Amino acid sequence: MEYYSQRKHLMEAFRTDCQTLITRFELTYNIHFQNFCEIWKDMQFSLVFTCHSSEAALMSFCEDALSITKQFLINTSSEKERVCALYLMYGIYYKMPTDQLKIRMTLSDWKCLMELHRRIKEKEYLDANYILCKMIVDNAFIYCISDREYGIERHFYKKQEQPKLNVNLMPEIKDLAAPGKLLSTIGRLSKIYEKKKRVLCDAEGNSSLQLYDAKMADDIVNSIRIMQSESRIFAKSNMDPEPSCSKPSTISSSNSETVQKGQKRIRLRKNRILSKIGRAFEKGLESESEEEQDDSDTNSEIEFMEDA
Repeated sequence: MEYYSQRKHLMEAFRTDCQTLITRFELTYNIHFQNFCEIWKDMQFSLVFTCHSSEAALMSFCEDALSITKQFLINTSSEKERVCALYLMYGIYYKMPTDQLKIRMTLSDWKCLMELHRRIKEKEYLDANYILCKMIVDNAFIYCISDREYGIERHFYKKQEQPKLNVNLMPEIKDLAAPGKLLSTIGRLSKIYEKKKRVLCDAEGNSSLQLYDAKMADDIVNSIRIMQSESRIFAKSNMDPEPSCSKPSTISSSNSETVQKGQKRIRLRKNRILSKIGRAFEKGLESESEEEQDDSDTNSEIEFMEDA
């Protein structure tokens, strides 16, 4: 967690330096690349690639730096500032000590870049035109659907933590796993497909044709039901009253050990299931357990007030 906090502060500082450089360029009288180079050297901008703790940290910084400079290029309103952002992106890309990274461009980003290119050619900004054409020819851009990579692995999950959305996905999971719904239908069709394949191709025992697991959908449904059941057990175990002080301490310790073992078992099973269906569902499972616990607490309070 400390690493992500340090990384966030580092990128905020880099963003501030980029804004300072662009502002200084905006206050000058011309739009030539030589003018940008003088400001770059005066601010010693090449030092942003030094003093990183590891090669992985440097690669992560370069990736974020390219993303930030691209955002300045896309979102800045002034034409002169956008040209400066183009120079800045050019400088970062060719000065960074690796050639493994590309600038991620979505369709909307590319349209904005082509619009800037059109204006550059109309106004005959030769420096900017040459730089943009050189980056295109050198394949500096990679065309993709989003600014960030997405995946179910834990490091992707942590990178995409901000901003959090308070969404409970468990109702949608239950709906998918219900009889006659998507997963059940996939499971039924998979069995029919497997049966027909064996009749037509005599694929029984032929491993080269076993490219699809017909039980995959059923396994996911069973895993969801087990997770749902164990989440409820976990919520109920948290609501059990603590033993009174008059009972022996051995009973208290044994109960505590039992609860801890149960919680550990549930966490291990939950992690195995989430590795299959994606960790985006983890928040929904936690929310459902909390809702069930809150309902039980409310019922207990009502019963206590009635007894009183």
